[in-house]
Amino acid sequence: MTNDPDTELRQDLIERLRLLGEIDSTQTALFHQRAAATYGLGVTDMKALSILLRDGPQTAGSLMSQLAVTSGAVTGVINRLIAQQLAHRQSDPHDKRKVVVTVDLAGLAARDNVYLGIGAAFDRLHATYTTDQLRFLIHHLETAIEITRERTAALHPGADPPTRGPRRHP
Repeated sequence: MTNDPDTELRQDLIERLRLLGEIDSTQTALFHQRAAATYGLGVTDMKALSILLRDGPQTAGSLMSQLAVTSGAVTGVINRLIAQQLAHRQSDPHDKRKVVVTVDLAGLAARDNVYLGIGAAFDRLHATYTTDQLRFLIHHLETAIEITRERTAALHPGADPPTRGPRRHP
């Protein structure tokens, strides 16, 4: 072991990042559980809603793949979203044999948005960073997401890989 102060500091900082990453992950999971519960849903249901809002209408198969759940589970997710008036089924415009799930924007708008508060708090935090710091944070998060996707896929060999997220920005 070296007594180089930079090496020791670096090791301490890396250990602190690991700990903070674990704490952040736990707090994020707890927030999502409580947010989902306010809508009468579970976390997977809310993740499906997030996919629909971000990526637009989806087939049940697409949701199943992106959520890494079974066909029975995705049917339950879709049914719960519909029961809460947050989504609806419609015929696929390209293949009438298929059904797509879309967000029920009126149903969603009729509810309090539990994500506004945390979104505003993060907007205030991000406003304190320089452009270069924001670029670094984006790079870090994009890379962390890819690592997490890869490690998630490794836990379920042979399963469809999780879909890629938002496009990378400059």
